[in-house]
Amino acid sequence: MSFFSSASKLFKQKIITGSNFICPYCMSHYNKSEILYVCPQCGNITTPGKFAREPIKCSHPGCNGFATIRKCPSCPEFLPQTIIETPNLPFSIVGVASSGKTNYITVMLNELMRNSGLNLSLSPANQITYDIQKNNTSILYERHTPVPGTAAGSKTPQIWTIKNGMRKTRNTVPTYTFTIYDGAGEDYEHELDTSSVVCRYLENSKAILIVLDPLILENVRNFIAPDVRRASLDGNEGYGKNSSYVVNRLVDYIKSAWGIKAGKLLTIPAAIIMTKFDMLLNHEDFSRDALIKKPSLAIDNAQHINTTEFNQIDGEIRNWLDSIGEGNFINAV
Repeated sequence: MSFFSSASKLFKQKIITGSNFICPYCMSHYNKSEILYVCPQCGNITTPGKFAREPIKCSHPGCNGFATIRKCPSCPEFLPQTIIETPNLPFSIVGVASSGKTNYITVMLNELMRNSGLNLSLSPANQITYDIQKNNTSILYERHTPVPGTAAGSKTPQIWTIKNGMRKTRNTVPTYTFTIYDGAGEDYEHELDTSSVVCRYLENSKAILIVLDPLILENVRNFIAPDVRRASLDGNEGYGKNSSYVVNRLVDYIKSAWGIKAGKLLTIPAAIIMTKFDMLLNHEDFSRDALIKKPSLAIDNAQHINTTEFNQIDGEIRNWLDSIGEGNFINAV
């Protein structure tokens, strides 16, 4: 089953709904009745003992305000209302340092917001998410420079609200919460700490994107002109790594978080993303022989994911990697 069909089925299911809730910041599990309510006027915290969709009266004596801000009982973070009231699809994006994870997320979100064919309304669920995307978009699309890498130990997820216009009825629009965790590459290059937030994010993710910089593959590095390689690596030559080791290391990390035995396959939708392909497409030998010479037709006329197109490009990339001697990488994947 492909990543797209698997992820689509997850969206159609009622994911993380009902009375159970997972905080997107600390990944603690608890009942919605345990959520705290903060009064913005006096700062008093009210514990109603039940989940309230509407603001509740502040319990502090003498305060006539309402406790309108919802707070996690396990960490100091405030919870956007939409994430409490809608099905949540959390996913993680993993990869070694400098693989382009943050750049990929920024472009992915920008394309989702620009593509009218999907008939999706995508919007930040809180100010932090808005600021992250605005800043990253400005760096990429206006300054034309890469987004700085995620700091090690960072645990701030992006929280997005998605409204599906294709399935709206007369009275409702199906609405979901889309939680993205972009961990620092350094976090995945060390032994897994099962008590860490990184581990809990992976454990609760419903889909995983594994992002790889093709420049870690020795035969790809040899294929690229030195000046292009240095530009991609911020002026450094960097060094190649054993491709199967990198893939298996990341997958072992994911399996450890999920409690999956070494010999078992992953049981959640996962996709391998090869970044920085612009430098490959600009290489004259590759562009002459490649079939990928124009933007991918990701969405067909019926507003569906064009799986034929994806499978074709998947095959082209696999064949190219095999032709330059990276068959071991394909086998590892």
